[in-house]
Amino acid sequence: MENKFEKVTQLLLQKSATKQLVYRNTKASFIELKEVVRGIAEKVSQTIQPIDSSVEIKYFEKSEFEVHLKFSGDTLVFMMHTNIFDFDQHHYIHNNPYVQEDPMREFCGMIQIYNFLADSIKYNREGDVGYLVGRLFINKENHFFIEGKRSLSFQFGDFGLNQISKEFYEKIVLESIHYCLNFDLIAPPIENISFITLEQKNIMSHSSGMPTGKRLGFRNQIDNEGE
Repeated sequence: MENKFEKVTQLLLQKSATKQLVYRNTKASFIELKEVVRGIAEKVSQTIQPIDSSVEIKYFEKSEFEVHLKFSGDTLVFMMHTNIFDFDQHHYIHNNPYVQEDPMREFCGMIQIYNFLADSIKYNREGDVGYLVGRLFINKENHFFIEGKRSLSFQFGDFGLNQISKEFYEKIVLESIHYCLNFDLIAPPIENISFITLEQKNIMSHSSGMPTGKRLGFRNQIDNEGE
């Protein structure tokens, strides 16, 4: 009984305390990310608006854990998860010398970056799907890495060296915008839309369009080059 008590207290002091620290780090980091996203929105808008006022750049804070960046027909959604994550035994993170030196470094908070059509959110098309651009993992020492599209993973994959900062966030946000702007909306094959149900027609009338998602209605040149 005493041995089990010692194990429980040890786990609480090590693992649980680490997770609480990671949560605090991730929350503070997300606040910094929101400031960066707002700043980029203002800077880009000030540059674009005098040239073409129809290209809209806007920042929205939906909640404590979710912010949106709308740029023309796209919206980036940044969402902080409130839980802390470990990784399965086959994940490459376990081969990182930085993690092997201290296994507690592998516990991470997560911030996800999704790309939605701006109209999906504007017209509340609940059947539309968002496209994961990347997910950012932050640990107890504010080190981070990103899993996602090629450009993000390649640039921000070194867990042992990368420490989150305003400069890194600016690069991440701009890279995410650049990636999304490479999407081209193409008309679906005519055989796929040769008929619709009355329900679909009513949905189109109500929400200004058929349910649409990046994988359904978009082609991305970077995807064609491989992940």
